[in-house]
Amino acid sequence: MITSRKISQVNVFTGSPWEVASVKRLLNAAYIEASMKDKGLNRIQIMVPCECYTAAMRIINSRIS
Repeated sequence: MITSRKISQVNVFTGSPWEVASVKRLLNAAYIEASMKDKGLNRIQIMVPCECYTAAMRIINSRIS
C-alpha cells in the first residue's frame, strides 16, 4: 500500500508577472492547483501537477488563440 506519493510538477508557462497572474487566475478558476517559481530577470514560471498538464495546456492555449 502506498502511504505517501510525491506528485511531480511540470512547467506549463513562463512569463512576466502580469502574464503569470492572468494565467494562474485561469488555472485556479478551472480548479487546477498551480505553483509559481521566480526565475529572475522579471520571469516567473508556473508549474502544475503532472496529471493536470493536458488540461492546463488547453486552458493556456485557448487564452493565446
